[in-house]
Amino acid sequence: MNEQDTHDWATGLVKTALVWDAHAGIFPGPDTDLSKITQWRAAGVDYVSLNVGFDVMAWPDTLATLSAYRCLLGAMSDRVKIIKTTGDIKAARASGQLGVSFDIEGVNALNGDIGMVSVYHDLGVRQMLLAYNLNNVGSGGCHDDDSGLSDFGREVIAEMNRVGMMLDCSHMGERSSLQAMACSEKPAVFTHSNPVALCKHQRNITDDQIRVCAETGGVVGINGMGIFLGDNDASANTFVRHVVHVADLVGPVHVGFGLDWKPTSNKAPDLGAILASRPDYWPKGQNYDTKGIRLFHPEGLVEVVKLLKVYGWSDDDLRGFLGGNFLRAATQSWVGAQ
Repeated sequence: MNEQDTHDWATGLVKTALVWDAHAGIFPGPDTDLSKITQWRAAGVDYVSLNVGFDVMAWPDTLATLSAYRCLLGAMSDRVKIIKTTGDIKAARASGQLGVSFDIEGVNALNGDIGMVSVYHDLGVRQMLLAYNLNNVGSGGCHDDDSGLSDFGREVIAEMNRVGMMLDCSHMGERSSLQAMACSEKPAVFTHSNPVALCKHQRNITDDQIRVCAETGGVVGINGMGIFLGDNDASANTFVRHVVHVADLVGPVHVGFGLDWKPTSNKAPDLGAILASRPDYWPKGQNYDTKGIRLFHPEGLVEVVKLLKVYGWSDDDLRGFLGGNFLRAATQSWVGAQ
């Protein structure tokens, strides 16, 4: 195929595939502007998970954020559909809507109450990780001494398995994540984490973590932030290097993406100012003070598909990467105990 034919083929494949972004980079809060969320759909994405809380926040703010998001998205129901099941994603796609569900980063949002897992699930949360960067009552974080999985953390995982909430191990320490994946009876994922073999950052994950994730039936979602890809380079070529590294280790069926991308908005808070405000969660020496952190845009997925084709990926491999792999893991994880 010539260059134009290749571009047309890749564009067509992205258009016909289910495209799943496992984690958005919008900072959560009840006053967060979601008016630009349909930029995902315009870029060809069918489903995205929005963060409604993380350990940096007080736990009541997570509930306030969920309430606000559900109201805002409900007012956009002609363009956006709040997802409960994987079937809902397919229905939203068929009607031209963007499918959205929610995620939580860290068990501080539970306030020590296991019962909150099912409350959040009822409100649309479909994935949760146990610790955001620092140790907490459930687990160790990647920017801490990694205390390991606690008894409470094990109870949380068991309850997540029961209600049908996917275990995400991003932001957790290596020891804690390995223990969590061993504990879960359902596939575990890293929704937005990159191989440390290609970029030495504490937020990135080891080949051992990648292998164990695959053994659970899970998926590693490549993060599109330049500081995690390396040298603040968010180009398609660098992004593909991370995709290929994971695929070479465990196969194309265990890799997808969670871009950590946020749409442009005049109301969006400054990323650098937010990261500088909490040096405990975003410590010095880890490139969080990088000026103008670059983000891989979902519109770049067409170029990624073209590059992966050069590596010999089949159309089925590419459809799996674009969304089918995460759909498979969610289909197994989102089903509660009968």
